[in-house]
Amino acid sequence: MQRHADRAQAELQRLRGRRPRRAPGLQKNSPSDAAEGGRQAPFALIDAVKGGLRIAATNGTAAAAGIRPGQRLADARALVPALEVQDRDSAGDARRLTRLAEWATRYTPWTRAEEVPVGAHEGCGLLLDISGCAHLFGGEQALLEDVLGRMAGMGHDARAAVADTVGAAWAVARYGQERLRIVKPGAVREAVVPLPLAALRISQEMADDLGRLGLVSIGDVLARPRAPLVARFGAFLGQRLDQAVGGRGEPVAPDAVRVLARARLLFGDPLIALDGIVAAITLAARDLSAELVRRQQGARRLRLQLYRVDGQRFVFDAGASSPLQDADRIAALFAEKLVPAGGLSGADIDVGYGVEGVVLEACAVDSVAQRQTDLTQEQTDGSSLEELIDRLSNRLGAGRVVQLTARASHLPERAQGSVPAVSARDMTVEDGVPPLVMYGDAPLRPIRMLTPPEPVEVVAEVPEGPPRQFRWRRMLHAVAKAEGPERLAPEWWLAADRGSVTRDYYRVEDEAGRRFWIYRDGLYERETTAPRWFMHGVFA
Repeated sequence: MQRHADRAQAELQRLRGRRPRRAPGLQKNSPSDAAEGGRQAPFALIDAVKGGLRIAATNGTAAAAGIRPGQRLADARALVPALEVQDRDSAGDARRLTRLAEWATRYTPWTRAEEVPVGAHEGCGLLLDISGCAHLFGGEQALLEDVLGRMAGMGHDARAAVADTVGAAWAVARYGQERLRIVKPGAVREAVVPLPLAALRISQEMADDLGRLGLVSIGDVLARPRAPLVARFGAFLGQRLDQAVGGRGEPVAPDAVRVLARARLLFGDPLIALDGIVAAITLAARDLSAELVRRQQGARRLRLQLYRVDGQRFVFDAGASSPLQDADRIAALFAEKLVPAGGLSGADIDVGYGVEGVVLEACAVDSVAQRQTDLTQEQTDGSSLEELIDRLSNRLGAGRVVQLTARASHLPERAQGSVPAVSARDMTVEDGVPPLVMYGDAPLRPIRMLTPPEPVEVVAEVPEGPPRQFRWRRMLHAVAKAEGPERLAPEWWLAADRGSVTRDYYRVEDEAGRRFWIYRDGLYERETTAPRWFMHGVFA
């Protein structure tokens, strides 16, 4: 990984000089190509809504013939008898819109896809809160031009607007005269006044009822007293008016999870080679590391997003066993997911015609305690236990590298469990189970324990005494020394232990010097008249 870090900038500069070929899929779906080689006959998508079938969308030929979204199908057929129609796939539209919203996180994390209601003919949309983000793309105008340009490249004929309120931006984008418009701060009222009532995001029925009263535009409604209108049409109309002109807030609640720190790199020319993508990840990791250092925090969970030119997004998650600030270690977690190495295959991603954006996020962070490793403060050589755990967990899967943890149980087989090593610290905190508290010295127990314990045949001098000799795995052992018992009562508060009996553990040594851990199951004449014996472990 150090190799990539050292030549990261040079690699990016070299790769940025390449121009990718045009994606066939984009070429096929672009509006211009559709006009040249696509459907030439008038065509429309229809929705079955209350009152009959209505036009949902049209192609250019149908639009030129006067067919409009929202029009009844019967009226459209009266204009163009040869109009071809097909049912709209609302579920497919919603899925595609969700993917576009994910793609739009390259601009801002506050991104949300609108719902796609049946019968809506204004077009599906995305809501982006670009507060504090526009300057990263050269301003609001440049950001909108970039969005529309990339949407056109993906085959979407889009319109866009920026305004102080969601309602005003929604209205201007759909019913304004311009394909791209920026409403100046404080000018939303002037921008929406001339727009039709449908721009208020109200139902067509409500717009028709308002039209019968002679109200045609939003300005007509705003000029009328509010109380009579609300009394007749309900509070929803007043809410929409306030949302449009700024009287009521309407925050954009993103679908994405809250991110604590983020680094973003966008490229004018997409990156095609895998080495270049890894180099870009390294640069993003450096930016993220600088932010984490400034906050005196380290990342525990990280997410990498790669944005392909056609809107496809690849997401990779990684975890760290300790708060992580080092840029090279962060980059290495993801580089190993992408680059095949060590006989293991990396992630099978199709770079296609290039990756145009890299976003690296810290989804969970912890405070970092400053720690001096040695007198010289030299960098580690990448062989620490934490680095090994992180690399193995992210290469093999978090659930395949585990760590033993103590549990609050005095029974040996329950006294410890295994958890994913990268999340061992989190699980200790989150599960709420207190650690096992020992008073005095911990009892001596073997490192190797048998699961389950194996039965043994025991001969003892007295029923409640230690064994004199025992047979285990067909071998007879004469006991030379014995120590115990260590008495362990069943955990009666657990349903699984109801009906269990007390155990008396003995550490015994046979005449050959081999040491064993044996227990008698049940107290003689108090819990059972014929206690059984089991081998539970072997001392090293």
